[in-house]
Amino acid sequence: MKEFELIQHIFQASVMADTQGRDDILLGIGDDCAQVVVPSGQSLVFSMDTLVEGRHFPFDADPTDIGYRAVASCVSDLAAMGAKPAFFTLGLTIPDSDPQWLAGLAQGMAELAEPIGLALVGGDTTKGPLTITLQVHGYVETELAVKRSTAQLGDDIYVTGLLGDAAAAVPIVTGEWQVSSERFDYFYERYWRPQNRLIVGMALKRVAHAMMDISDGLAQDIQHILKASNKGAILHANAVPISAQLRAWQPDVALALALTGGDDYELCFTASKAQADEIAMITQTLGLECTKIGEVTEDGFSIEGYDGDISGWQHF
Repeated sequence: MKEFELIQHIFQASVMADTQGRDDILLGIGDDCAQVVVPSGQSLVFSMDTLVEGRHFPFDADPTDIGYRAVASCVSDLAAMGAKPAFFTLGLTIPDSDPQWLAGLAQGMAELAEPIGLALVGGDTTKGPLTITLQVHGYVETELAVKRSTAQLGDDIYVTGLLGDAAAAVPIVTGEWQVSSERFDYFYERYWRPQNRLIVGMALKRVAHAMMDISDGLAQDIQHILKASNKGAILHANAVPISAQLRAWQPDVALALALTGGDDYELCFTASKAQADEIAMITQTLGLECTKIGEVTEDGFSIEGYDGDISGWQHF
């Protein structure tokens, strides 16, 4: 399949490329550029992620899984700023133009992109080692975008969901470890189908002082907030939320995986102690676990009850 046939028959034909009813998208796939209009009173925020076969996902992985996870990892950045998804572009480098494989990739992307209103509006394809680059765009009220740099002294530190499962899943998804079918299903899903936190991110933008997503490990990522905000923090190891499945399977390393493993794409945020009831109401209404794990301090960084390595995922 040639490049323009690939674009037309697989990606342009996908439900995620349908822009009917979208007043903000004037021109989608098929021209030199996409054309959009940013709604009044809102800012356009955007982020880019690149996934490389053998580095960010296993060789010969299911293309549907790859497609879903590629979108999930990108929209996590939108959630961290409290933004509403709008559209994305796709840069795709592939060794061969296999229509069946590409249809699977598009299906996985659409599985997440279409329900959240994230439209595919353009991109580029070329031949080479399998590499997937997505640039996602979203809208957020200009004055409400949540940054990393605005944590305040005395803030409580929270995380959504459970941590460590995705990192624990790596030897399962790569086939290095054999486990029971029940355990396989749970951890496989946690790695390939991380839950997007867009709704809670949009709800928290009115109460959170600083926020980011957890992609490279909690202990490493929280320090990005602290550095940007010129603050310190104390975390409490016994408060870090870990699944019963992970504690039962890997009791000796569960905490280390939760602190340093990454790939869970949960949210870490800081907020005033006065907002505790509001945060509880938001997360309980959404049926989402949300845990206070520490406090923002003047300087320094420590994790009470843990003396292991705190370095997370290293890209180089």
